[in-house]
Amino acid sequence: MSLRNVIITVGIVGAFSYFLLGDKIKKIVEQLQNVKVLPVAFKNLNAKWNDGMPYVTFKLDLKVINPTPVNFNANIVAVTLKRILFYDKKNVLFGSSELNINAITIPANSSITLKDIPIALDLKTAINTALSIIQNDGLKVDDVRIVAVISVLGIDYKLT
Repeated sequence: MSLRNVIITVGIVGAFSYFLLGDKIKKIVEQLQNVKVLPVAFKNLNAKWNDGMPYVTFKLDLKVINPTPVNFNANIVAVTLKRILFYDKKNVLFGSSELNINAITIPANSSITLKDIPIALDLKTAINTALSIIQNDGLKVDDVRIVAVISVLGIDYKLT
């Protein structure tokens, strides 16, 4: 088999795989528009000091909800939950978590819980947010916006 035949064969197989994978990726991106992310539990609150910057860490359990009648299945390497961002009601980023979770499956009309996700908050922002919560008679679920960043073939999509 000549080098030319090998290159042509590899090209055809690569193009075929791309189109098959591309269709699956499009379906996953469409389903991502319906998935919701909610906090469930806070654990292990801790304050730390690193490189002259104080910050607060804790672990968070998140519930990922699939409200559709279709199973959500992202069990391919091309889909990864990269990070989770936390914003207050004024749209100020006050925390984040770097993740690397792939192989996410959520049954239809159901949810899964991602346990012990490490979260780091800038201490100054955390204190300002806490003071705002105290002044406004407590924390409401609507006051915190959680954004999950999912990477699909290197393109980031945000779930709010």
